[in-house]
Amino acid sequence: MPIHNEEKLLSYSLPSIFRLEPDEVILIFDRCTDNSLEIAEKITKSYEYGSRTRFIELNELSSEWKFRIAFLRRHGFNLARNCTILNTDADNILDEKIADYLHFVGKKNIGMVMFNRTPYPRTLQSFLGTLASPVIPMSGFGGLYAFSKKAWSEIEKQESARNTPRAEDTHLRLSISKKYRVIFVKSNTIHLRPKETAKYHFMKGITRWQARRERFLTVVLHSFIFLRPLVLSGYLKARLQNS
Repeated sequence: MPIHNEEKLLSYSLPSIFRLEPDEVILIFDRCTDNSLEIAEKITKSYEYGSRTRFIELNELSSEWKFRIAFLRRHGFNLARNCTILNTDADNILDEKIADYLHFVGKKNIGMVMFNRTPYPRTLQSFLGTLASPVIPMSGFGGLYAFSKKAWSEIEKQESARNTPRAEDTHLRLSISKKYRVIFVKSNTIHLRPKETAKYHFMKGITRWQARRERFLTVVLHSFIFLRPLVLSGYLKARLQNS
């Protein structure tokens, strides 16, 4: 879990990680200027997880990577001792049932399991998503996922990962799906910081072309159903720039 000035959220997210009873926890503190590290150490001690938690402080910038979060996550992936890695963020309160699905990774050619999140507070877009879910399959969510380190090291090209402009989770999913199965699981994970800003929508549109190469009609439908016109604007801009 990468952490950047998350002192207000760690008391919610960290306990949910420990309740899954993982073999190890890797916390990467990215240029924190608040009390995130001290608070994380206190919470970890209260759950008696000190011997199984690694506190990594990164203060330097890596010029080799275009997207900071992609660098942070890959750094953590490389440090992980176990083959099954669960990636999460400081604004997620994890559903305990996630633990039941971790053993799927590596079996029946499954290389990755992705979990959805419920935003809190609820947004208009999330409400529309609930209404549309019986018609539109929820197969595109990301951000919270478990995967096989073996599959990752086999498939994803590090040079390509360094050059991804954003949507690092999509890049990883598409890489692993070339050889392994990716399954999607609904969970009761709570996302404490849902984003529905104009900038966020526009950047999501850009990544829908750069990372996914989605069809034009798919993006139009998404923009219309979820009332996100700037997703289409970002998509068109990225597509025109690469044409």
